[in-house]
Amino acid sequence: LNYWRRRGSVRRPLCSGEIIMGSAESSEASGVTELHYYGAQGRGQQIRYALAEGGIEWTDVSAPFPPPDSVKQKWLTLGGNLTTNVPMLIMGGKAYTQSSAVLRHVARKGRLMPADEELQYQVDNIIAAVDDYRTEAYKAVFPALGGAPSKAANAQLKDVVIPTHFKNFERLLGDNDYFVSNKVSVADMTAFDIFTNFSFNLFPSIKKDYPKLAAFVDRIASRPKLAKYLASEKYTSLMPFPCLE
Repeated sequence: LNYWRRRGSVRRPLCSGEIIMGSAESSEASGVTELHYYGAQGRGQQIRYALAEGGIEWTDVSAPFPPPDSVKQKWLTLGGNLTTNVPMLIMGGKAYTQSSAVLRHVARKGRLMPADEELQYQVDNIIAAVDDYRTEAYKAVFPALGGAPSKAANAQLKDVVIPTHFKNFERLLGDNDYFVSNKVSVADMTAFDIFTNFSFNLFPSIKKDYPKLAAFVDRIASRPKLAKYLASEKYTSLMPFPCLE
């Protein structure tokens, strides 16, 4: 059964092989910052984390997957790109597209981007490293979402990709609480995203192998604004990615 088409109450996935999801309803609110994306995590989730930590109120305008032609036409009208328009942020009456660019825009608005150019490079470096990992993770996630999990892709992600990338993230974090200048930034929001939505949730058994990164996740999740968001229906109503073990 296609993972995207399951219906029911939304809650976090169990690691017994059970997959439970629901569909997020679209919402519009004039004059309110909007994030147009699917009612799921994916590439839009790092932006949601940055919005929450930056104290920026927003409305999720969520679409089903695959999106109907009417929704795709609306995205094209709003964003203008002939390729991909989501995740798309509507802020101040303007449309912002391309996930990394949107993430950085939100970071600047929410004071999650350092002013120093050297530190900005370090932030960009973490965002790029996270994107590299996320791209590899999707090779296992997409087959599972389509109802045909790939044992080969799962094994490659768990046994090869994660150890390589996560050892590098441990190196980049070092003994600090946060990735850049030991102060919270958008780099931490995007890193938090892959640890919570693209790795430890897919393979819970690996979390013990990376205590430094697991402690980082707990640290970010306990920040007041993030904690409030994570406890809200705005977050819990999103479709979680499936456990792969």
